[in-house]
Amino acid sequence: MTGLVPVQVVVVRDAAGKMDDIYLFTTVTGASATWVVETFAKRWSVEVLFRASKQELDIEAPQHWCQESVGKVAPWVWLMQTVITVWYVTDGHTLPEAAEVEALMGPWDSDCSLRHMIQVLRRATLNATINSNSGDAADVARSLEILKNCVNLAA
Repeated sequence: MTGLVPVQVVVVRDAAGKMDDIYLFTTVTGASATWVVETFAKRWSVEVLFRASKQELDIEAPQHWCQESVGKVAPWVWLMQTVITVWYVTDGHTLPEAAEVEALMGPWDSDCSLRHMIQVLRRATLNATINSNSGDAADVARSLEILKNCVNLAA
């Protein structure tokens, strides 16, 4: 499009005043405010999915040499995202590792975020696969905790 394009702005305010105003823009100038808000709400979950795919699963990192490869990456990343989410919702949130990660969360974190789910999965996997089989139990336990912390901080 070229030239000037009219836009409609819909301002959404929290009647209780607890949340900031939201400004929604649309080029559909005849749209009702209800339609604009509903369309925004429908699209929001897709935007959250895209953001998590980029930030947590690094969907844009692989270098591809053909269009077919590009078309294959996104479905696999979103499938992995779905598997992690289903695992967390059905089982992962009940694990002790979920409480461990939650205790480390800052005020900006959410236990519903993909980042949180991946952290819980990583800790649960490490706890289930790395254990002591020999040596002094106290030394091995201390070494394993150091190793787990390093792995958790690295990713």
